[in-house]
Amino acid sequence: MSLKYNFFGEKAIIIDLKNIINNKISIAWKAELCLSLKKEFNEIVEDVVFSSFEITIFFKFVTVKSQKKNIINWIKSFNLKKQNISRNIWEIPACFDKTFSNDILVQKKYNLIAYETYISEFLKCKFEAHHYGFLPGFLYLSGLPLKNHLPRKPSPEKSIYPGTIAVGESNVGIYPQVSPGGWNRIGRTHCSLFNRKINPPCYVLPGDKIKFISISLSEYQNNTNKTVVPKSSSFEISF
Repeated sequence: MSLKYNFFGEKAIIIDLKNIINNKISIAWKAELCLSLKKEFNEIVEDVVFSSFEITIFFKFVTVKSQKKNIINWIKSFNLKKQNISRNIWEIPACFDKTFSNDILVQKKYNLIAYETYISEFLKCKFEAHHYGFLPGFLYLSGLPLKNHLPRKPSPEKSIYPGTIAVGESNVGIYPQVSPGGWNRIGRTHCSLFNRKINPPCYVLPGDKIKFISISLSEYQNNTNKTVVPKSSSFEISF
């Protein structure tokens, strides 16, 4: 296995994983790699963060080249063969009333048939949780069919309501708090995937599956408890 990497200042290194991310279980594999790496090198590693094709290792202090080389060699030899990783399929109740999905109407030029078709196809998808970014608890979900990709807005909205489900290019996300946002709003859920008062604050793990379950506007409005954890069922990934 060959790895490309770049030093990011004196206390971090960015590793390019494009050459080895080539299968359907790569998301869970990356997550376990990061957890194992941090545990193995706990004395010198502060944190390990991954994105689509890279992982960034943050060190507790300035490290020498030999220490970084040891980490690179450890990653090259890392494998999860003959192991199972447990993950969950989450059922997220969501309202796709036009009140919350006007951006789709705009994208479809107010063609109601095209709008309803988009929502219907979206609900058939089972998404995979990839990584957190942009905001604490903002989860990037993959698995949206190419025909349902939507371009980011040229000008972002100043304030997006918490629980808003949105599409930006190939990704699906759920806004965890009030913030600006340039993705297309397609629905809203009363469930929150982020709670800073618990540990860990995000209960959905990279490699988990997400299935959105359509609810009516009245059902959404009657659900005021945002701390309720949605239904889930477990499955295993074998390496």
